Amino acid sequence: MSARLLILIVLAGGLAVYFADQCRQAPAAVEPTTEGDDGMTEEELKQKRVEQTELCMRPLPGREPAEPPNLAVTVEVDRSSGKNRLYFNITESHGYYVETFRIQVWYKREGVTGPENSPLRWTLYVDNFLKANETFRTCAEVVNAELSRVGGDMGTTQNWDAKILWHCRAREKNPDPLPLVTDMDRCH
Repeated sequence: MSARLLILIVLAGGLAVYFADQCRQAPAAVEPTTEGDDGMTEEELKQKRVEQTELCMRPLPGREPAEPPNLAVTVEVDRSSGKNRLYFNITESHGYYVETFRIQVWYKREGVTGPENSPLRWTLYVDNFLKANETFRTCAEVVNAELSRVGGDMGTTQNWDAKILWHCRAREKNPDPLPLVTDMDRCH
């Protein structure tokens, strides 16, 4: 036998003994845990699922007020951060808590009387809430491809308008506790 073959046989035997020993050892006991795959506890996972559920689909204590909400929205142009942003300020005249909004937004210019004849319009869905007796502020960014429909420039606050098309539920006062929402606000 050659020396090389003898070395190979000894190495193969050593590896066989090593792997046989590894297979005989019991695996380390794994303690059960209440944590999910990402290290979150069951309670944290449950809370995260609630936060990811639309507000309108969650239970909300209280009854709708007798008089429907009277919502208003104003629009502001803000280019201070180097982005083309529109800020929306939503208020309610009775001081109600109101949740989830569809806001129709449009660009105004000479001859444009509303969204139906605007060259740039869209609907913004906001799954958040307006606290009782407060103003809710959110924003949207207008990209250059959209601005190309209006000459490529944002214009000023006077060039934009918006109205609330729909809202979900309302209450005369804030629910206690307030619903948790995922902070997906692009305004920061």
